[in-house]
Amino acid sequence: MKKSISLVLSGGAARGLAHIGVIEELEKQGFEIKSISGNSMGAFVGAMYAMGKLEEFKEWVLKLDKIDVFNLIDFTFNSQGLIKGDKIFNKIKTFFPDLNIEDIEIPYTAVAGDITNMKEVIFDSGSIYKAVRASISIPTIFTPVKLNDATLVDGGVVNPIPLNRVKRIEGSLLVGSYVNADIPYNKPVSNNDKEKIDDSVYKKKIKEFKEKLNEILPKKNKEKLNYFSLLTKSTALLTHRLSIMNIEKYKPDILINISRNSAGTFDFFKAEELIKAGKIATQKSIAQYNKEMIDNFKNIYL
Repeated sequence: MKKSISLVLSGGAARGLAHIGVIEELEKQGFEIKSISGNSMGAFVGAMYAMGKLEEFKEWVLKLDKIDVFNLIDFTFNSQGLIKGDKIFNKIKTFFPDLNIEDIEIPYTAVAGDITNMKEVIFDSGSIYKAVRASISIPTIFTPVKLNDATLVDGGVVNPIPLNRVKRIEGSLLVGSYVNADIPYNKPVSNNDKEKIDDSVYKKKIKEFKEKLNEILPKKNKEKLNYFSLLTKSTALLTHRLSIMNIEKYKPDILINISRNSAGTFDFFKAEELIKAGKIATQKSIAQYNKEMIDNFKNIYL
């Protein structure tokens, strides 16, 4: 008999690809996802699953190498963000039907932050594309989304792992997948030889990007770059602390932790490794959950 679960997927940029492995392993071990909620990349992967497009997305992302990833990034170098996001989303639209959330078979929720009105925005109806585009707008990285009188950014600034926003189905377990965990990263063994690809073109493009960034920064660009790095790391710290508070408050029945050191923001070329890492983490968490259930049973009845 399958166990029903309400699944929540955290944000985490490229690390969010691990959610694919989490979902696959949960289903393999007999869990049935009855509802799903996510933030940022978690909102994206959750949408792919809810629309029945996850396998198609997985096949595409597994083919990406470093240069493919770089070519999908449209730098803007303006004050609202470094990346427009149009290239990647125009590509994704080819297998991302813009459905209304209420027309999808399983309940779906995404969250974003409204920095104009200083509040959390919950998407549980309307365009699923707009919901994901808003939820994935990482501050200082992607340009925000304008919607009526709201300026929407990544939901991580208000609710990075929205355990309280998923629709709870009666009798279902609450399961959270958190890809920013402060734990060591043990890289999975891979049969893929992708890491031996020539990095010269990729490194050249990264160098050109840094030189372009220096051009638009003040003369003391070294200090400014340190400031930008500080801002990014401070945001990461904020979202991590918010996540820990949410996890402690809403206490998922099963929490799946993937290390924050598993990948960088744009490391989508590590898809195979991250998906495998998600599977391994899920196996460990389910084993721990089953052990706790057996121990509780023994304590009560034996």
